[in-house]
Amino acid sequence: MFYHLGRIATRFRWLIVGLWMVAIAVSLPFAPQASQVLHSGGFVSPDAESERALNLLVQKVHLNLTIVQVIFTSQDSNFGSADSPQFVQETQQALAKVRNWSEVSGIVSFTDNPRQISLDRHAAYVNVLFKPDPDTAAKLLPDLEKRLQAVPHLKTTIGGGPVFYEDIQAVSERDLRRAEFLAIPFAIIALLLVFRSVVAAILPALVGGGAVAVSLALIFGLGHLTTLSIFVLNITTLFGLGLGVDYSLFMVSRFREELAHGRSVEEAVAISVATAGRAVTFSGLTVSIGLAGLVFFRINMLRSVGMAGVLVVILAILAAITLLPAALSIIGHRINAFPVRLPRLWHRKVRGTTPTLFPATPSANDQHGFWYRLSHVVMRYPIQVFVPVFLVLVALGLPFLSVRFSAPDASILPPDVPSRAAFDLLGKRFNDRESTP
Repeated sequence: MFYHLGRIATRFRWLIVGLWMVAIAVSLPFAPQASQVLHSGGFVSPDAESERALNLLVQKVHLNLTIVQVIFTSQDSNFGSADSPQFVQETQQALAKVRNWSEVSGIVSFTDNPRQISLDRHAAYVNVLFKPDPDTAAKLLPDLEKRLQAVPHLKTTIGGGPVFYEDIQAVSERDLRRAEFLAIPFAIIALLLVFRSVVAAILPALVGGGAVAVSLALIFGLGHLTTLSIFVLNITTLFGLGLGVDYSLFMVSRFREELAHGRSVEEAVAISVATAGRAVTFSGLTVSIGLAGLVFFRINMLRSVGMAGVLVVILAILAAITLLPAALSIIGHRINAFPVRLPRLWHRKVRGTTPTLFPATPSANDQHGFWYRLSHVVMRYPIQVFVPVFLVLVALGLPFLSVRFSAPDASILPPDVPSRAAFDLLGKRFNDRESTP
């Protein structure tokens, strides 16, 4: 079956590559918009007793759960405490344009609830109650910041659920761009060390990048049909680049090996799909089955990760066994074009052979290369190798013994984002139980 699939990929190579190029080109405008249809939160099952209780409070007593905390901190120790008239007056001045805002249902001031005053009494916060749900309210935060008037003696910090959700989305997008910016060049460098050819190194990275682009575009469409967590962005990049490059590495390695054995390009592609392609497919299906189990969880974050994970893994498989073989049949022997010379540090040259980290042909270098020697050391001294490796793994796993599972809060975010700053401020200057958004 896989051998014939390789033959088909060779026969219709231009059609297959063309279809993938069209799919990637169509995906490019939508992939960057994926975050717009994703949602923060979703960490609690709707069947949980606490969640059912909250829903009852919302339905029966109209409890407002969309709360933004505006924290006022005195910048002058001589200005007066939160009980002083001047402190109260400046907070009212700062909130003047917020009180009459149509998106706000009410404001609970520290003058109504003394618990909203810090322990040192030089900071206090008010709860601004928004009418929309937390996801929608997060989009109103820029307007809130504009409406908050600057006052001379008080510093303003905003926090709470909507700010937390907005920061999660912003940080996820920022980390995604950083991951792509760092991962792709590092992947290409690693592949250059492996293949010692620019063409062979770039091809797997392009396949992985294409799988990520199409996956994000499909997630953008899927997000209009169901609620997906913002964390699918990270999962898509992780699996798309990781598995896309990994699967392509196996395919390209086998293809170069078959060419070195004197096979024709068509035969090398077919054998590569029949061997490496088969292994890649079953490996990917195993990963997909494991991820599919998350879809049955009632917690939206886990369900979203499962759905996105299955989607991107399937696309990585399809790219590896269709797009890549078609591209290899077009490139042919040019897969070894633009060779890269590495320092002698990486290789030990054997007379009459070309030293490579992963040699493409069976030769004397196979019996003298680094990996060959390493395998002999492992087989010759199994106990001496096993014990230190086992101890290192145990040492790496020891911190897990003190792991603490809890619902995520603003402490998972970097210190430079607003919700984390508000969280730290509440935890430091107020009662600890006031720090949970």
